Order: sequence, then structure tokens, then C-alpha cells
Amino acid sequence: MKKGQAYPSSYLSQEDVRAAPIRATIEDVRIETIGKEDPPAEKPVMHFREEGLKPFVLNQTNWQTVEEAYGEESDAWKERPIELYHDPGVMFGREKVGGVRVRVPSGAAPLALADAVAEALKLGKTRDDLLAALKARGLKGYSATKDGPAARAVLAGWAGTEPTVEDTIPF
Repeated sequence: MKKGQAYPSSYLSQEDVRAAPIRATIEDVRIETIGKEDPPAEKPVMHFREEGLKPFVLNQTNWQTVEEAYGEESDAWKERPIELYHDPGVMFGREKVGGVRVRVPSGAAPLALADAVAEALKLGKTRDDLLAALKARGLKGYSATKDGPAARAVLAGWAGTEPTVEDTIPF
């Protein structure tokens, strides 16, 4: 019997991802009461679209990873892909205990402006065309981690293809 079987958890743990990373789609993030401390702890919990996948309690490190990829507002993370994996190097105080970490799956990584411009040029557009289209979407600057999805949506529109969920962001 493994620890996860002896002490089952309602939330995703390192035991759930030790064998292989899990790719999931974010459904939402909610503040929930966790544990039985007095007073109870209120923590952000990520829920997934995939049926049967336990919710995941987000610590600040994992929150920051998702925020860098998909923006500061957790409501904008809905329908975004995420990969959860085991990291044996996670520390609790001075003790190495292992834990779950998140990362952005390949294909959903940030899009550098130079790469977006290169794609625009392939579609017969200029750098200025791309910047004008991004400004029209309300962007005042460009951050690969935050604005890449907007650039992908513009490029998809110019290519005559429907943007995928990974290519769109709400404004």
C-alpha cells in the first residue's frame, strides 16, 4: 500500500503525478477552505475540465508560474492548458519533501515579438501592421508571456484560420 492509498486526499498531490506529468485544462480558480486548522485556511484551488482529476491547491510559486504565462487575472486562465509534474526538490522549510509544480505545456509557451513579426511577414504583413493590430486590442506594450496569445489571435485571423482556445485571451 502506498501513502496516497492509506491517506487519500481530496486534492492533487505529488503521489498523483509521480509516475508521469498530467496535462490538464484549467476550469477555474476558487478560494476554498482547506484543512481543519483554527482558523481555517483560505487558499486558491485550481479546478480542471477533465473529469476525475482532483483539484489542485495553488501555492505562491505555482501561482506565479501560471501568472507569468497567462496573466495576472486568474479568471483569464480558464480553458488554458497546464502541466502538473512531480518535483523532488520542493522544500518545506529546510526539509526537501518533494511536491507538485506546474508548467506551461509546449505549444502554449510565450511568443516573442520577433517570432510574431516573423510570422506576420510570412503572411504579407509588416511589423507596423502587427503592432497596430495589437494596439487595436488595447495593448500598450508587448510582453511575450502576457501578450503572446493576443499576437497568436491576430496572426490566426490574418491566416484565415479560427484561433484556438490557446490563441485567445479575454479583454
